Amino acid sequence: MIRDLGQAFDPQFKSRKHLVELTLNGYSQAKNVYVVDDFCCWFPGAQPMQNEKGKWKFTIPLYEGEYRYAFIIDGYRWLIDPDNPKKAENPYGMNCSFFEVDKEMLETPTAKMDGKIFLRALYHDQTPRYLDANKEHAHFKFRVKKNDITDVTLIVMEQKKSERKMKMTKAWEDKYFEYFECLVQITQYPLRYFFEVKDGNATAYFSSASASYNKKDVQEFVLTEEHKNIFQVPEWVKDAVFYQIFPDRFFNGDKRNDPPKVAKWGDKPKRNNFFGGDLQGIIQKLDYIESLGVNAIYLTPIFSSISNHKYDIYDYFNIDPHFGNNETLKKLVDEAHERGIKVILDAVFHHTSDRFWAFEDVLKNQEKSKYANWYFIRKFPVKRRKMLKILFRLPLPKKFWHMPRFRILPDYETFAGVLYMPKLNLLNPETSGYFMKVAEFWVRKYNIDGWRFDVAFGIPFKFWKELRTRLKLIKPDLYLLGEFGNGNPDPSAWVGPETFDAVMNYPLRSIILDFVVFESISVEEFHQRLMELLGKLPHKAVYSMYNLLGSHDTPRLLTICNGDVRKVKLAIFLQMTLPGAPTIYYGDEVGLQGGNDPDCRRTMPWNSKEWNANMLSYYRKLIEIRENHKALTIGNFRPMLLDKQKKVYVFQRCHGEEVAIACVNNSHGKEAVSIQTKEPLIDVFVAKVYKPQHENVVLEVEPKNGVLLFKGAVE
Repeated sequence: MIRDLGQAFDPQFKSRKHLVELTLNGYSQAKNVYVVDDFCCWFPGAQPMQNEKGKWKFTIPLYEGEYRYAFIIDGYRWLIDPDNPKKAENPYGMNCSFFEVDKEMLETPTAKMDGKIFLRALYHDQTPRYLDANKEHAHFKFRVKKNDITDVTLIVMEQKKSERKMKMTKAWEDKYFEYFECLVQITQYPLRYFFEVKDGNATAYFSSASASYNKKDVQEFVLTEEHKNIFQVPEWVKDAVFYQIFPDRFFNGDKRNDPPKVAKWGDKPKRNNFFGGDLQGIIQKLDYIESLGVNAIYLTPIFSSISNHKYDIYDYFNIDPHFGNNETLKKLVDEAHERGIKVILDAVFHHTSDRFWAFEDVLKNQEKSKYANWYFIRKFPVKRRKMLKILFRLPLPKKFWHMPRFRILPDYETFAGVLYMPKLNLLNPETSGYFMKVAEFWVRKYNIDGWRFDVAFGIPFKFWKELRTRLKLIKPDLYLLGEFGNGNPDPSAWVGPETFDAVMNYPLRSIILDFVVFESISVEEFHQRLMELLGKLPHKAVYSMYNLLGSHDTPRLLTICNGDVRKVKLAIFLQMTLPGAPTIYYGDEVGLQGGNDPDCRRTMPWNSKEWNANMLSYYRKLIEIRENHKALTIGNFRPMLLDKQKKVYVFQRCHGEEVAIACVNNSHGKEAVSIQTKEPLIDVFVAKVYKPQHENVVLEVEPKNGVLLFKGAVE
């Protein structure tokens, strides 16, 4: 059941979100009931319901709009809300329920130039999503009803009550609303401001006193110096290019620590074979990593574990012996730092191995174990069930994947039904305290530069809020990166002052692949989805997002492109020129192929004769250009041209006097692209200069290709 409890005012952020209560009757025997939706990637854990006298309840503040959801019982049973007749389908093709927040507002018809402004739909608050400030600038966003107004102006009150007016630009729209934005230079704090909205001859105002046609009702918002500290991301991330390494498959630097029966380098990867890659191997290849121009390394888990992927950890305070030891990590971090390379580790706090000491104690002492509340135990006695564990590891055909696993349920909640990965109860203070100490230990003692948090979307927000506070006190520029589910369009709930600096940007990956590789969306759709993604994030986070095209969980980029190098290079071009921190999955730079897991985890080929030299050169050149030009790292993003017929998309990145212009031709034929400019444009790849004629430059862009031009200060 859904109930809108009305708007709730948050004095800190001046927000007026609706408090929405979800309830579910019955299921009194259930240990847990979760709300799942787009916010948590449809994965149980982040949003647990509370059992109140036989009724499960969950309350969440939401902006006006449409939302899809379902319930999950005890981590496995999918349930559509029996008290809500409205049905929908989630991004994975599963049936779910949906509801509207303020349905009356959503369905109210509007029209431009009718002399009417729908006041209830006007909105701005001081959350980082709508207001994001730093020392020099503040980024403002404002919402109006779709097809309702003609202009939005931000009015800043200067000293002596003078007004500074800035016209806001429409950035994107969704089904019901349009969103405007502008960037303002800060001359002094505090700064007072409000909004002027026009539709033809009609004028309305929006301020902290809400919306009104009468300017006398205006009570300005106040932007203070404290606002710029509400949400901060590490400055170094904006200039970062990441290199992701799956350690067992990168390089074997010390054969003395090889696992038994190590496979031959280059053999086909399987779910249970090992190749001997280790931390010493990464140390020995730092010269190669540095030669790429990357300045940050992200390692998938390196702590003690039975599997080759290491996401089932049994000792969080020691490096896996097949990778080396704690001192090997220290050496890696120190030598990487000497080269200006940051090191990010992978934290698996959603679940442990079934060989983890706390779970072993549960198996031994059952309900008498003092660690029984560290997990979500459905019933006692808890059994290991060896035969079922074997079944979980079998490479079953996809259509049968879920059936055998869930017909015989384990006695405890797990990660995605995987028996040997019991799920942790991080609502238990003892459990959460232990894993916060784990995170702090590696930062304090080994000076790592960040954490990537596995299955972040399956862990309660409460845990992340406290962990962020504790870690930032130790190292303010520590990069906190959350995993975000592939296929979900909106990561905004996971980026901000109570969660992460950024998430793995699977939404951007999906947008690029749909446009360039699968060619399933038009230029307009590409632009709309891109602007919606950027618009929902705090402005700072736009530049710290972890922009990936491949990972240890996805097929290789070249394989997805069916070997079409043009598509690969155009996808890379967008990755390197759009806002955010690009990342390379080891081997992609030399044309390594691979299908779904485990095939995407092939060994790194170290014979340069096997490399795609053209692709490697392309990566290096783009990284070098990005490193030398701030416009491509912290420059503001602005679209310039969308040509549906030619399948051409042009955008610019601006920082100070430096302007970078990216021209993308997604068609299969050569296209002429016209750019308005009074200054010459320089193609930095081929050192070609285009001189404007009649304040216009026309260039030919090859099919499935990107051209990067600069005007202003160019090295």
